[in-house]
Amino acid sequence: MKKISVNGMLFPLVLAAALVLPATAYPEAVHTRLDGFHEVSSVSTTGQGTFKAFIDRKARTVSYELSYADLEGDVLQSHIHFGRPDTNGGIAVFLCTNLGNAPAGVPNPPPACPGPRSGMVSGIFATGDVIGPGGQGIAAGEFDELLDAIDAGATYVNIHTALFPGGELRGHLKGKTTPF
Repeated sequence: MKKISVNGMLFPLVLAAALVLPATAYPEAVHTRLDGFHEVSSVSTTGQGTFKAFIDRKARTVSYELSYADLEGDVLQSHIHFGRPDTNGGIAVFLCTNLGNAPAGVPNPPPACPGPRSGMVSGIFATGDVIGPGGQGIAAGEFDELLDAIDAGATYVNIHTALFPGGELRGHLKGKTTPF
């Protein structure tokens, strides 16, 4: 294994690169598991899901992948919401929708949610895709405020279904994690 010296100490090459490069050189990984128990109020469902994203603060983008399986209702839409655990909050970003209710004028319109009860969707959102929630202090386009909320653990991913329109699956996000 190749090693490199940093300030007189030997490190494996990969670790040395991480020490020398600024933290912003790598996108930050954010991920969560989704289930019905984290819904407010909790729901009992066979459904399960995962959400993973890479936040690139310098490029001001978030690339994501949302997957879900065994939903008990047909998928309607999915969002990132602004709200702490055990509270409901407004929509900050659309991830996918089958309702034709995507916000107008966003640069990256959300794709359709595959399904009806299992699927995987991926995409990218940026500053112009943040739609709020204005009533909670995040105005449209306030990307940095959304990232601050993610860092604080005050956001969650929600999958809404026909059986559970308020949400069948939910998972909380916490930013500033180590890259995958």
